[in-house]
Amino acid sequence: MASTVGAFSGDLSTSQRRDNGTTKAYTGIIICVISLAMITSSRCSHLMMNSPEFHALANVAGFLAFDLWYDRVCCRLFPPRLLSILEDAFTLSAFSAILTKWEEWDIISVPTTAPISLWLGYKILRLTSEIAGHGNAVESSNITNVVAKEYLWTIHGEDYDLSKFIHRHPGGKEAILLGRGRDCSALFESYHPFTKRHRDVLNKYKAVESKILSTQKNEKEVEDIFYSTLKERAAKALEDNGIDPNLGRAATKGRTLYYFVIIGLLGLSGSYHVKGNPLGSFMFAVFGWLVGCLGHDAGHFSASRIPFFNDAGVWGIGFLCNPIMWQHQHTFAHHSHTNEFDNDPDLHHFDILLRVHRRFKQRDVYKNQTNVFYVIGAYSLVVFGECIKIPLSMMQTGTLYDMVEYTDKNRPIRAFSMYFHYISYLALIIVAPYLSDKSWGIAFSCGIIHIATAGLLFAVFSQINHLNEFSIETDKGETDEKMLKGSWAARQVATSNNFATKSLFWHIFSNGLNMQIEHHLFPGLNHCHLHVIQPTVQKTCEEFGVHYKSFESWSDVMGATLSWLDKLSSTP
Repeated sequence: MASTVGAFSGDLSTSQRRDNGTTKAYTGIIICVISLAMITSSRCSHLMMNSPEFHALANVAGFLAFDLWYDRVCCRLFPPRLLSILEDAFTLSAFSAILTKWEEWDIISVPTTAPISLWLGYKILRLTSEIAGHGNAVESSNITNVVAKEYLWTIHGEDYDLSKFIHRHPGGKEAILLGRGRDCSALFESYHPFTKRHRDVLNKYKAVESKILSTQKNEKEVEDIFYSTLKERAAKALEDNGIDPNLGRAATKGRTLYYFVIIGLLGLSGSYHVKGNPLGSFMFAVFGWLVGCLGHDAGHFSASRIPFFNDAGVWGIGFLCNPIMWQHQHTFAHHSHTNEFDNDPDLHHFDILLRVHRRFKQRDVYKNQTNVFYVIGAYSLVVFGECIKIPLSMMQTGTLYDMVEYTDKNRPIRAFSMYFHYISYLALIIVAPYLSDKSWGIAFSCGIIHIATAGLLFAVFSQINHLNEFSIETDKGETDEKMLKGSWAARQVATSNNFATKSLFWHIFSNGLNMQIEHHLFPGLNHCHLHVIQPTVQKTCEEFGVHYKSFESWSDVMGATLSWLDKLSSTP
């Protein structure tokens, strides 16, 4: 019998097995939904002679038995998930025992609706996630070692099939999937700075030939001596301060407590915003900006070493930017290609109002950016763009300015999450105040106050970090041109700016963005640790002749940005 089953499953193609897995998951969702309706609908209860909970358990027990059989026969494409199999087996055993002893144990007298409903909800989420996982499977040929480019990871010019490693990736599934279908060399290096294990793992997955050649030529790996030195010295600085570079890279207990305090204040101020209180809306925006530190840290997988908490925490950026878009726009594109005109989307967000790079053609509207109040007005629209305008365009076109592909569009849960944030943001920030007992004028002002305040805070601490003459036109700085071309790390330093690095106030209020250079070099290191490595980074940059731009105050770095905008307002 075993050999017959094995032969049957072996006759199926990769796509057939994947489709079978999806069919099984959809079947489970339908059964769980029907069972949930049985125990929650009074009409269903009246139609059943026995307890609706009994019928619901009988339905799901039948599915669990079918699940274990069908998975063995038709879905052996995917690596066995021992925990999932054990979960189904133990759950089936427990449900079978309960059904068998239903009357003897007088279970009908026990309140079972809530726990059964919770389990059904959990199972629906699990099965939905499974469907999304099947969508992540690699399309490959059983005859040749050829895989579609969109399912490969390109690292230093070589294509790797890491699909079997996705669920074993220590940083979590979302972290590794962010690099799929792309040249993720920068992600690969910058998120594993203090270990060599990533190279050992990569060596186990030989490079494969892709069906579609990359549109850009990938260069072979060349050792970045500057970055290697930085990594070695930064690791020592952390160790000297009692911080394990790998195990201690996430948020400290104090940082975690800060997250929760800000979340609490965010909720409190939000309760006043939805009641139509303009001051509440202002404070809601301020705390929305501050909770962005959690979203930023989690978006760089550094809020916690537990992937689930990072996946949840990235939603803290949701009052400033769509969190799904954020990962593509910021974590991948901006950090991999900082200030590269053709690859960094951050240069293109508001070209309708501001000219931040010489390659934008001069327009009459740019003459206004000599006026600081015009710039403030433009900055007040930043969050409107990041939460409403730009995500809508990305969902419609599937790309961000035709330079960053929205690779999550074919992943049901991620795609749904992007729409969910879009609708939720509009409902909470704009619509909710209208449902209060305040006038429509006040309700309208609440939405405007929140969007403008959050936009200004986001802009004056993010735009200044990369937008000034020496950060855009790095050839004018002190860094050697050969160093800029040969070192990704040197380009990160040259295109970024620090300010007020000794100030605790500015570090907290800027969400740690006052140490942007260190953050760009080591994005997977929580912001609460950056001050430890800052002196080491600065000294190493000076030693290698890399232009380390650190301004004494926020006003100094803001002044440099305004001067650059003023210069671009009239020059070609």
